[in-house]
Amino acid sequence: MKNIILTFLIAAIMILSSVFLNSCDEGYTINTKELLREEQVLMNIYYDLVADTLKDVSFHVVDTAEDKTFVYFELEQGTDDSVQVGKLAGFRYVFYEILEDTVGSAFLYPYSSNYHSDEPFVYTVGNTSIYQGGTYPGIDLALRNMALGTRARVFIGSALWTNDFVPRVVDLEVTYVEK
Repeated sequence: MKNIILTFLIAAIMILSSVFLNSCDEGYTINTKELLREEQVLMNIYYDLVADTLKDVSFHVVDTAEDKTFVYFELEQGTDDSVQVGKLAGFRYVFYEILEDTVGSAFLYPYSSNYHSDEPFVYTVGNTSIYQGGTYPGIDLALRNMALGTRARVFIGSALWTNDFVPRVVDLEVTYVEK
């Protein structure tokens, strides 16, 4: 009899706990339009700070959209060995997130780099499956504009990354091109 009562009490506590814990989520919705707008505002704030300087020192600029989803600044020209779709390419990178401080100023936060590793990241150009040896779509797009030895700074919106509503800046250097 005690086991039946104990089992009943445990079941009742679990049910009530579940009800109370899930009730906190009511009314919580994700407004993707607002997140996209905030991402765009943050991208524009940082871009406006540095765009003129980058344009002055760049050999080549690719701006595919007014919303700055992809802006490519070629800072150092490479050789004639250009990156080709379907061929292997190796590159060094520094990934930055564009974040906002407590007073609303945009800044770069470096969160990943392979400059200290023994080997560059090598992938087949055109493979944008990051789970199968590829890279992010924005990086793939940038590398298609590059050649061996090219260095570039690229502004990439989250639509060309992981759709996490965080704008990024990437420094790239092509170190290997399959012939």
